[in-house]
Amino acid sequence: MNDKSRRPLQIPSWHIPYMEKHRIYELFHELARELAVQQPEDHVSFMKQILYNTYQNRDNTRVVMICPPRTNCDKVAFRISTTTNQVVITKEKLEKYCNTAKGTLKPSQVARVIAKLVRKDDAYKNGWILVNCLKNEAEAKALIKAGILPTHCLFLVSPFYPPIDELKYCDVPEGWPEDRRQLIALKNVFKDILHEVHLKQMTPDDVAKTCIDLMKIRKGKISVIPRVVLIGPRGSGRRTQARLLAKALNIVHIDFEYLLCQSWSAESDISSKLRACKERVCFHSDLLVQLLNKRILEEDCLKNGWVLTNFPFFKADLMYLDCVDTPPNRIIFLECDLKVCRERVTLNRINIDTGSGVNLQDKERAKGKKLELHPKDRVNIVNSEHTFYCEQYPLLRDYCGGTASVVNADQQQRWVNECIIGIIVRESPPCPPRKPFEDEPMPERPSKVEDMFALCKCGPFPPQMKDMFITTL
Repeated sequence: MNDKSRRPLQIPSWHIPYMEKHRIYELFHELARELAVQQPEDHVSFMKQILYNTYQNRDNTRVVMICPPRTNCDKVAFRISTTTNQVVITKEKLEKYCNTAKGTLKPSQVARVIAKLVRKDDAYKNGWILVNCLKNEAEAKALIKAGILPTHCLFLVSPFYPPIDELKYCDVPEGWPEDRRQLIALKNVFKDILHEVHLKQMTPDDVAKTCIDLMKIRKGKISVIPRVVLIGPRGSGRRTQARLLAKALNIVHIDFEYLLCQSWSAESDISSKLRACKERVCFHSDLLVQLLNKRILEEDCLKNGWVLTNFPFFKADLMYLDCVDTPPNRIIFLECDLKVCRERVTLNRINIDTGSGVNLQDKERAKGKKLELHPKDRVNIVNSEHTFYCEQYPLLRDYCGGTASVVNADQQQRWVNECIIGIIVRESPPCPPRKPFEDEPMPERPSKVEDMFALCKCGPFPPQMKDMFITTL
């Protein structure tokens, strides 16, 4: 392995999606961490014993909660644990376990006691939240040295204290300067996993919800090739965001509507099957995913990654898409008020002289131009698409479960783009992978695949949506 004269070991490209989907990288990372911390004499026996436990706690969240005096962190931590089932380890619990005051313990002793508490069955299985157990830099470093590596550090910023980076003080408590120095030192120790929560006027429930949302965010351990699906209603900005992603991350934007139009007129087996369907436009999941799979297996998509828009339509589409060699590793829903979506669409116009798109809000570009509404931007078609999307949305979200991410697309374009990039570069959500056709079997194919498409009755699609694709074709 270390001999440079030999060919270096490389993972075949078709194995990578499987490792990403089942989070094999994170599994090996946790296993290696336990080996380094425990340092067993019999590595083979230890790995057999620890592998199952490592698989179980790989996705667990381990939190260190830091807060200034007079802040009720315990209350917030227990409210979080009611949702996440994590074990809360407080200063009182630590002192009860070692039967002595925490102030009499050395940093190394504090770390050893915490290590015993977090390696108990419940904490090891469900994760833990450490509250008010670390008060200075020495204790934090001793905890890391003992092999207790938290995944998140939540710093609760109290509204009744001056900013932590404020250099001048006025009417502050007597112990605040020393507390400030200790808090800054703790922040520096955990700076790579630190998240600040500004309490302001939030209720404990709101604080707990904010903390839970932050605990779902993890820094990626490896760089992945993005394979992104953007799902949202018409007018939510899917294609706009996809173009921005393609430019920022150098990935391929695949607009399925355009891909379908190209294939319809091309000379290929899939194109002939499309044209042979009983309907004028085919929406058969199996055939459409074959068309898409052919595109994403091309060299540019395999090398750089891709972002897909205007597909899937149904839950079955997404299930078929999860069965290809390189399935999506990020599914992002753009949630937007339908009134806002309709307003965005109705502001779009087409320059009948050049065919370019123009937004009516851009008065300089629209001035003096002959503009008309595109046929597929008519109100009845947009309303029909929104109705269809609302019908399919719960089925898609239910199938994706925790593997999908949600972004509020009502916000400014740049803010939405930064949120999407953040989702792509960070670690996959800590949850079980999607399992296509587990609850419902994959439809059986007839003996002749051509017969299936020749007799294909696609739908149920609103007639207006079919008219939109026919207009485009």
